[in-house]
Amino acid sequence: MKGLVLDTSALYYGKDLPAGYELVIPPGVVRELDKEGMGERLQLLLATSIRVFHPSKKSIDRVRKEAESSGDIARLSDTDIEVLALALEMGYELVTDDYSIQNLARTIGVPCRGMEQKGISKVVEWQAKCTGCGKVLRIDQKICDVCGHPSKTRRKRGSSER
Repeated sequence: MKGLVLDTSALYYGKDLPAGYELVIPPGVVRELDKEGMGERLQLLLATSIRVFHPSKKSIDRVRKEAESSGDIARLSDTDIEVLALALEMGYELVTDDYSIQNLARTIGVPCRGMEQKGISKVVEWQAKCTGCGKVLRIDQKICDVCGHPSKTRRKRGSSER
């Protein structure tokens, strides 16, 4: 049986889930749905059609490393990283309407589709740039070490079409 890893966005709006697939989520999606007051719906889904799996530390570390390299790390939550790691590890397609998750999924070779949205058309790489002197900084650097101004995250020029 083929499988799908579902992000919180795929479950949040109560749309019909794709049939004919094993549906899985990481623990972070459970926490996010509980936090949003959707515990009752989640319990029904867990009892009927969705299973919870923990991605390995190795997969999580790989996704974090790729996210740091592409600059996506500043845009992803721990749950987003879990979702990507689980899809990578299980070899399942990822279902999410989150463009940042889709961006990194394409970068690491995880097949991905949206639930309600069309999805991204090209991969974007990010960089941090000082708002004062214009120096390119590490993606996680909030203050420029040269002039002390804050940084702003921007697309790198020449992001590739994938």
